[in-house]
Amino acid sequence: MAQKLTIFGAIAVFFYVFHVVLGGWLWEGYRHLHQPISDLTAQGAPDRGLLTGITVLYGLCSIVFAASAYIAFKRFAPRISRTGMLVFLAMHLVSITYGLFPQDAPGAPLTFTGIMHLAVTALIVPLTILAPLLVGVGFRKGDDFRSYGNYSLATGIFILFAGGTAAIFFAQGWPYFGLVERLNIGALQLWMFVSSVMLFTMKQ
Repeated sequence: MAQKLTIFGAIAVFFYVFHVVLGGWLWEGYRHLHQPISDLTAQGAPDRGLLTGITVLYGLCSIVFAASAYIAFKRFAPRISRTGMLVFLAMHLVSITYGLFPQDAPGAPLTFTGIMHLAVTALIVPLTILAPLLVGVGFRKGDDFRSYGNYSLATGIFILFAGGTAAIFFAQGWPYFGLVERLNIGALQLWMFVSSVMLFTMKQ
């Protein structure tokens, strides 16, 4: 049963991509290459209610995936890889609180909810890096899933550097922050999609 539920990872990725594409299409003047994705659900954003609802669906599907993937991992994955999936589950349990703490509107004074949004982000970042890293380290030791382990490890390393680059772009106010952020988040979404399809199609 748990293995069948891992398809929710791919469904979650669909919801995430859909909210980004839809939000950019509905918001005339929104610039994907320059603005953060969180602007779409920030306070005062034109379609915040609709897009927040979609991100809640994303979060719930991601939690179902991470929990079911952990259960599926218990049958064959090394302990360190199971720990990595638990970290991934924790990350999504924390990130679903974004709905309670929307980002402040671009250029607006910092509010309590805006501060909490930044605090949640600061907590999520290390979990985002650790999850694929730990999963990758564990699977690299075997033969059956070594390719997946290498891919997971590479994803974690890429997010480490891409996330650091995004932080520098944001702090400096440089253009194309949106592009750098999307490379970072896109790597994580792709990893969840690949993990979901791998587990769902794997012979029991």
